[in-house]
This record gives sequence, C-alpha cells and structure tokens, in this order.
Amino acid sequence: MKIKNLLMAATTVATLGAIGTVSAQASAASSKPVYRLYNHNTGEHFYTENTYERDSLKRVGWNDEGLGWQAATSGTPVYRVYNPNARGGDHYYTMSKYEAQSLVNVGWRWDNNGKAAFYSGGSVNLYVAYNPNANSGSHNYTINSYEQNSLLGKGWKYGKVAWKTMGASDINNGGNSGGNNNGGNVKPPRPYDDIPGSPFKVDDLISPNAPHKDTINKLAATARTGVAPVSSQDIAKTTGIFSYEGIPNVAGYNGNFNVYLFGAGAATSPENVKGLTAQQAYDQMNNMIGATEFVSPNVLAIKGITPQQWAAVVDFNGYPQNWKSVKAWYWDTNSVLHYY
Repeated sequence: MKIKNLLMAATTVATLGAIGTVSAQASAASSKPVYRLYNHNTGEHFYTENTYERDSLKRVGWNDEGLGWQAATSGTPVYRVYNPNARGGDHYYTMSKYEAQSLVNVGWRWDNNGKAAFYSGGSVNLYVAYNPNANSGSHNYTINSYEQNSLLGKGWKYGKVAWKTMGASDINNGGNSGGNNNGGNVKPPRPYDDIPGSPFKVDDLISPNAPHKDTINKLAATARTGVAPVSSQDIAKTTGIFSYEGIPNVAGYNGNFNVYLFGAGAATSPENVKGLTAQQAYDQMNNMIGATEFVSPNVLAIKGITPQQWAAVVDFNGYPQNWKSVKAWYWDTNSVLHYY
C-alpha cells in the first residue's frame, strides 16, 4: 500500500495513507465490541477491544463514549501504532502492515506487539477523516456517516472508507450480508429491519422526517451490567431499536424501571418533551440515562450523554436541528461539572 505523505517531527506528525481495498465480509459470523474513548486534554479518540485497557484509561480521566463498532473476529488485520513524539501522544490505525512498519521505522511504536488490534470484516463502512491541524487525535474513525460528514464540513480531510465492520445483519445471518435476487418488478426493501420478537415497528417509532434511515439497526445495542443488567437483545426487543446513526441504543435505570435512548420507552420521546426547551429535554435525558459506575466504593462517576448521542436522538425524533446546540455536560469522579 503506497503512503501518500509521511512527515515526522518532534511534535507534529501527519500521516496520509492510501487505505486500499477493504474486506467486504468477515470469515465468521461472530463479532467483538470495539470501545471508543475520548481524551478531553489532547482531543484524541482511542479504540480498543480490550476491556482492561478501556477501564484503565477511564480511571485516569478518559471519557468512555461506549461502543464504537462491532468488529469481526477474523478477516483483514487492522494494526495500531503509537507516536510518542506528538504532543499528548497519538495513535494511528491501518490495514497496511507496510504503512505501519514505515511509521515504526521513523519513530512510532507498535501497539499490541505488532499484532492486529482488531479485524476488518462485515458490511458496514468505517470511515476515517484527517485533521491536518492536530498533533494528537489527528485521525477520527467512525461508522457514523453523520459524524464523518460533520467533520469534513469543518475542514477535516481525506474522508475515505478505512475498513469494514459487522452490522446486525452480519451477526444475525452468519456473516453473509448478501441478498436474494427474486427478479421481476418488486418494491425495493427498506434499508432496515424490524426487531424479531419486538411488538414495535421501526416505522411507528422513528420520525418520517428523520435522516440517515439507512443507519437504523446496523449495530448491537449497548448491554448494561451491574445493577439491573439488561442485554443488547432485550433492549432491542423492548424498544424496537438496536441503533441509529452509528449510536447504539442504551438503557438507563431510575431505580424502578428502564429508560432508553431510542424507540419505545425513550427518555425524550415526543410525548415526554412536550413544553420543554431543547436544554430541558437534554438535561432530562442526561439525568435519566447518563451512565453511572462505581469507581470506588464511595465514588460514583456520572458519564453524561455525549453530543453525538444527543444529535442522533434529535434526528431520530425529528426535532428541530437547532436542538443540537445544547450544553452537553457530565460530572467527573470529583463531583466537578464539565461541559463538552
């Protein structure tokens, strides 16, 4: 794979790599979650399958943004390398072992001992965008086409498909994302499926004006452990929605019952936000769903609903686009209020 541009300096590194041909399907139907974290101090997003690595970063102040995507358990390897010379440090992900080795040759370091960080496979595109002005966090990786287009609209470059990830159809259908050709004049299928076993239909839940309907139910919902655990499948059956715009559905627990991000039982469904301003609706959702976790026996950390999650909720329900301009907030482990 040809490297388009490689510049290495003490504090600034910019790498533009030709991503190359992506793997269209995984060789197996199984998948593993890839977690996404964010460093408020450096602006870098970090992606890992390793829950120990995720939890270690959370303990030192990284914000847990939940599930990034579902990765195949086999397929084309995706490598991760680290630049210790960039201010704040920086990671880069690529399917090209040649590109990764070229970076190591000029001072980068292999992560995961040079083994695959995860694998490319499935039917869902994962996009990369490049910020030429950033030292740390210069590349962003997402399956959310809305997020990708937003970054490109703000001046990020090199918007390409980096590799493939697993969607709900890949997991449910044994990794086969192909369809049947029945011939004749048939009505094109919807770009999404209703959840088997759920009493709710997607078309009855989502606003007819919602954009990006091709993103519905492409990811598993985020299962909750600990207090009142609930599985991804149970969330989908209860609400009728796995995910939307690359954002997995999640469940919050108010001590008596579950509330959700999308679909039936959502904290900010149209009937629950009547008479509220955008900020009041966001605050209501954040208080009801913002994930909580015990960092120590006496410390409860509250991780708020992210701007990306809120933007997806606004689109799902067909609320005015200016509703996205709210103050997104969270409490840290020292009970200090932060705004995104």
